[in-house]
Amino acid sequence: MQNRTWQPPEFLQLNGEFVTLKPLIPERDMDTLYAASHGSPEKEAVWNYLFYGPFDCSSTMKDWMEKNLVSKSDPLTWTVFENSANIQVGIVALLAIAPNHGRAEIGHVWFTPAVHKSKVNTESQFLLLQHLFDHHSYRRVEWKCDSLNHASRTTATRMGFIYEGRFRQHMFVRGRNRDTDWFAMTDKEWLRCKSNFEKWLYSHENISLMELNNS
Repeated sequence: MQNRTWQPPEFLQLNGEFVTLKPLIPERDMDTLYAASHGSPEKEAVWNYLFYGPFDCSSTMKDWMEKNLVSKSDPLTWTVFENSANIQVGIVALLAIAPNHGRAEIGHVWFTPAVHKSKVNTESQFLLLQHLFDHHSYRRVEWKCDSLNHASRTTATRMGFIYEGRFRQHMFVRGRNRDTDWFAMTDKEWLRCKSNFEKWLYSHENISLMELNNS
């Protein structure tokens, strides 16, 4: 591994059975994404643990996305399309990309409540992990979240990410302290986690992904 280098992840469409990840195009995606994440307390709860949003209108959201998430090498941001309806239901991204170390982070993750508790979230993360580990031979993928964000912490654990600790008073966000929980998956864990993803997503076994990863 001496003097090993890795390439930045390719920014291309990633195809799954339940979702398709397409590079974010605000002109194409923003009206639908805005409607999916605004208009009710339930929808706007997706912004509770992000550093931005909700937005006062679709054009404001579009301007923010264009400035912060588009035409950049970091983050690389995908719109998540739910395949059965071919409709935009959220976004995911790779960030903190460090090709010289074979490392990246999954972040900017949110989905409209209409697809919560479906396979949309899980397959979206699986496609990103597969992209990094299988196609780019990365060594480590990170997941970080507000320590109060129980749903994100549970998601990381059920997918096989390992909890590595809490960064206390890590940030000051929206007028309050944020402690940040760090999780990671390495290439040493990926083969087992990949098999469990595939069993849960694509087979008819009646077992939870959390149970598979804890067995």
